Amino acid sequence: MKKRSTRSFLTLSLSALLMATAAPAVAAPPEGPSPEQQAQVQPPTVGGIGSLGRGTGAQGTVLPETDRIVVKFKDEVPEVQKDSVLTEVETTTEIEAPEIVKVTGNDEDVVESETMLSTEEQQDVVETIEEDPAVESAEPDQIVVNALASHVGSTPNDRYWGYQWGPRNIGVPGAWWQGTGHGVVIGIADTGQINHPDLNQRTVAGYDFLSDLYHSRDGNGRDSNPQDMGDWSPGRPNRWHGSHVAGIAAAHTNNRTGIAGVAPDARIQHARVLGADGRGYVSDIADGVMWSAGISIPGVPRNANPAKVVNLSEAWDANTCSPIMQNAVNRMHQINVPLVVAAGNAAKSANLASPANCGGAIVVGATSSHNRLTGYSNWGPMVDVVAPGGDTSAPIWSTVNTGQFSLGSPSYGDLSGTSMAAPHVAGVIALMKERNPNLGVESIRTTLRNTGVNVTGYRKVDATRAARAVAPTARGAIAGYYNSRGGAAVYGAPTTGEQSTGVGGVVQTFVKNGRATKIYWSSRTGAREVKTWTGIGSRHESLGGARGVGIPFNNEQPTSTGGAYQTFVNPQTNKTTKILWSSRSRANPIVERSGIGQTWARNGHEAKAGYPTTGEVRTSTGAYQRFISIRTGVRTQYTWTPRGGVKVTRL
Repeated sequence: MKKRSTRSFLTLSLSALLMATAAPAVAAPPEGPSPEQQAQVQPPTVGGIGSLGRGTGAQGTVLPETDRIVVKFKDEVPEVQKDSVLTEVETTTEIEAPEIVKVTGNDEDVVESETMLSTEEQQDVVETIEEDPAVESAEPDQIVVNALASHVGSTPNDRYWGYQWGPRNIGVPGAWWQGTGHGVVIGIADTGQINHPDLNQRTVAGYDFLSDLYHSRDGNGRDSNPQDMGDWSPGRPNRWHGSHVAGIAAAHTNNRTGIAGVAPDARIQHARVLGADGRGYVSDIADGVMWSAGISIPGVPRNANPAKVVNLSEAWDANTCSPIMQNAVNRMHQINVPLVVAAGNAAKSANLASPANCGGAIVVGATSSHNRLTGYSNWGPMVDVVAPGGDTSAPIWSTVNTGQFSLGSPSYGDLSGTSMAAPHVAGVIALMKERNPNLGVESIRTTLRNTGVNVTGYRKVDATRAARAVAPTARGAIAGYYNSRGGAAVYGAPTTGEQSTGVGGVVQTFVKNGRATKIYWSSRTGAREVKTWTGIGSRHESLGGARGVGIPFNNEQPTSTGGAYQTFVNPQTNKTTKILWSSRSRANPIVERSGIGQTWARNGHEAKAGYPTTGEVRTSTGAYQRFISIRTGVRTQYTWTPRGGVKVTRL
């Protein structure tokens, strides 16, 4: 039979392909949907949004042709025997010059042909390979086309927060009292990262998993640079899908710029798995999500910052989940890393879209601003929860780039789709993981559903309730401090996970009998506590806590005159502040390195110079601060001017 196509054809037509070979799973994900999910059907379309995203073009499709086959050889089969198998299959099938081009994270060999193979030819190659006793299994490495499941289209001070109906709709601001995602990495398996002021400070090193030159557009296949080179195709400009998804999950927040992320203190890690025209091999997608979770991938450096949740906002037509994708979900499930996936945008059962039909994935459908399942969203028993995905009247705003067919400038724009719904949920999971990093996938799924709100028969995520439902745990240096000093008997139970102080280090809150103690840690200070119910602790809180005063350099100490003091330091500026308390002065701060503070220290600190009754007050000519002596009751004022220095007067 004549060879039909060549590598030159591949460079014109390849797109994202799903690869499937199965290593047996050690631990299987759940058996299937709950009875409640089994009852989920497509609700009636409301609000004129039924046309958005309908049709096969609304989510990825699988090309009938591919040039790759995934082969799982039996254990300890030598390379020379593998070559022999490939030589034999070349002589009896339409595969041409087969070559092993990579090994997947599930230890399968990806065999590439110099020609594209039709569906019938793929089946013939697979059957021939599987006849060899050295082979455990084989299947086509399918190519997914346009797998991006999106469409163009306390109150933070971010400029476009008013446009972000999605986070408000699911109660994200209320959830920030429970956690902000500190210490959690969110993996974004997508089109890659861009330079953007709302993302750069949140982004850690990722990886480019595109293994062929056509898809990658960067000319070098897999490498350590996951930059988005654009997913444009003739007639369709870039969507900057990966950055849009990342911004929803964890954009820099309260920076007076752009948008706010659902998990504002989480970090973002890009695994670039889709390139030109939103295409990529499924084997690359599976490797990308596993690497994000910290699973070793042959030929790829170890992930130094493994994600605790991975978002895959992609969907393509598939009657069943590819074994290689199912294996990836299974392995992530074993190490408590959920894979959050888009249900798909074809307005049909999610059972017919992958990876939504992969058991164990957390599948997210899309709602509109009117709290209805959108007309385009896939539906059915595979959908675990729903979240804001947007529609033509109210899309989802996030981080993008201005470039239509090349790289432009950082910007903001709107898309709609289940692609946008999924990172809302990934962000909420990051809040939950901050409170308890060891949460298992099924515990997360159950909590999201049990705390969700009923929307047209589906469970819409409620961020506040979901975060609050997770009992936080202490860990690391804070846990060591907490346990060594009496644990729950002294401090009570943790009410938050570890949170960023905003100036360096972390803090966690514990409550006993209504009294909150905050335990801080930084590399400079170690672990120290602030008792928020004491005069010093409450004053520290009223002055802005760590951001306003600093983190504790020591614990609260008694003075020689019946009062108390505690020293705080800002690790970013090295500014040191003491807060002193006595029954006559109450609690007030003094900066010992200021002109007033240095004079006060030379005059004998609180024992001789007195306790501050005010903070340092700025004036048009300088500053002043007032003190009282506990022993004599004498009140003084220290006045500083640039020319005159400090003068002490009796009041």
